[in-house]
Amino acid sequence: MNEIAPPRYRLVLPPGFLLIPVAHSTDDDIADLVRRHYRDLPRDSYGPQIDRTAAQLVASARSAREAGVLDLIVPMGVPWRAPVSLAIAISTGPAPDADETEPSASEVSETVTTSAGEAVRATARFAVPASADEMAPLMRVRFHWPIPGSDRQLLAVCTISGTVDPQLAPIVDALAELGDLLLQTLRWD
Repeated sequence: MNEIAPPRYRLVLPPGFLLIPVAHSTDDDIADLVRRHYRDLPRDSYGPQIDRTAAQLVASARSAREAGVLDLIVPMGVPWRAPVSLAIAISTGPAPDADETEPSASEVSETVTTSAGEAVRATARFAVPASADEMAPLMRVRFHWPIPGSDRQLLAVCTISGTVDPQLAPIVDALAELGDLLLQTLRWD
């Protein structure tokens, strides 16, 4: 079986965001990447928190790798005071069939122009979880780009997760807009 080379792309990431190359990194590589990201923090006071963060991201990266994700993009700045955050997963897949172009009933889909050319963007809000304290996906923004010189597509999924609280709705919307803006900066190398 021939391995398909991943497409080469670039994104503009704001300060505090980290791109984790999960497909071609070991768990130790990812833990080291997290520790290097926080290298300027004092280990005596922040060490345990850094180690917990590294362990959580290694577990997330392992799951993402098993799902065929190439890269994860996560905010690594100061922990949020609100229980919501975002994560972006980048992967590849076959070009969609004509039958697959219809969005689900919960999605709003449109063609947008990005730095990498035209893409299909689909936005969906998820059903409210049973418990208001439960962490769950709240909103998703998906992009699909045709990969130049290929019959495949690049897929980016930005998921905003958190607890359901009407007061946090503006933060959820702002994070979705941030994810959308980040993904619109994608360009081919």
